[in-house]
Amino acid sequence: MTHIDDKIIELARTALSYEYGEEHFYRHAAEMTQNPGGKAMFLRLAEEESGYMEDMHKLFSAVIGNDLWQQLAAEEAAHAHPSKVIAEMEAAVVQRGHAALADDAQALRMALELERRIIHLLKELSGHTQDSDALKLIGKMITEECSQYDALQAQMDSIQNVGLWLDTPEFRMDGRF
Repeated sequence: MTHIDDKIIELARTALSYEYGEEHFYRHAAEMTQNPGGKAMFLRLAEEESGYMEDMHKLFSAVIGNDLWQQLAAEEAAHAHPSKVIAEMEAAVVQRGHAALADDAQALRMALELERRIIHLLKELSGHTQDSDALKLIGKMITEECSQYDALQAQMDSIQNVGLWLDTPEFRMDGRF
């Protein structure tokens, strides 16, 4: 186990807030989106989020210990409210000056911002542990989040350049197709 300091606890709490809010966020983005293909994509992302929580549990149990992780998870679950993450993402979009744009593009911008924040959090966490298993899991999680980010960016490029949504993945960034 890694030395537990306030920064690791802060990262764990932030990770929990994102993980508890991410599924709700994608469902909210599906509501914002007018295009049926866009709705389908966001709903698919919401369904995929439940599998990522298991990796988060494994990672933080290894880094801060199972008891402390379970305590933090219980606290966050008791206070989890999807509007917290949604409000943060909407504020980030407004701050970047994109609030007046179309709902489809705004939903994608918010999703990209959320994925960017999660990737940053995982990279920052990797600097706080020497545990080789935890570092491998962090690498796996970063790869998954980067793949989601790339897929969302492809969607953004599609609607900005052609106006077509890709409601199912046309490719995978990991080369498994």
